[in-house]
Amino acid sequence: MHKTKRFIPHIIFFAILVIATMFIQSDLKAGGDDDMTPVMDFKESGSYMTKVIWREDVYDPSLKASINIIKLDENYFSGISDPEKAVLGYLASTIGNECFADGSKDNVKCKILTALNMSYQCSESNKTFLKNWFRNEASIVSQIENCKPTLPESVEKTFDEVKISSVDNVVKVSLKGLKLNIKENSISRWSESMSFKVDGDKLSVLEKVKKN
Repeated sequence: MHKTKRFIPHIIFFAILVIATMFIQSDLKAGGDDDMTPVMDFKESGSYMTKVIWREDVYDPSLKASINIIKLDENYFSGISDPEKAVLGYLASTIGNECFADGSKDNVKCKILTALNMSYQCSESNKTFLKNWFRNEASIVSQIENCKPTLPESVEKTFDEVKISSVDNVVKVSLKGLKLNIKENSISRWSESMSFKVDGDKLSVLEKVKKN
């Protein structure tokens, strides 16, 4: 009985992945962005940025089907700086990134947070780390303090692509995302750009622009 309960979150997780894959592939056939390969060091808005997160179709032998999953630049994540870790950790605490309940809904494990060597989503250790870095940003601190796990549900906001740069104590992020609505059988795209000033061991927001 306990084993059955333990596997239920994983069954739901893979079911969501399969459904998301169907939506994304259908969207691509309809003319969506089909650039799913990593690109290193290209110029955007006057600075060189690196694509560190993207989506890709991967064959899963257990499901005997291709599923669309989040892919990470492992070399980048292995040498990430603390300011960039804080920025991506903040984003991964508020946006779905293949999260699932690891034995309990209080222990939510997410792909990007795991790559950042951070704990469960919304855990006290994560919140302490993030609140310290954003301690002068009241709205972000409040958002982190009131963090809610982004477990896949009927509507999910998730990552599509992330590009990042860190030059002259400024961390810039270009973010593309997906909003999956299973009930309405629909998918929509959104994007946002952000820049943060690094001042020692703290970050402050310089600019935040929603592109659509």
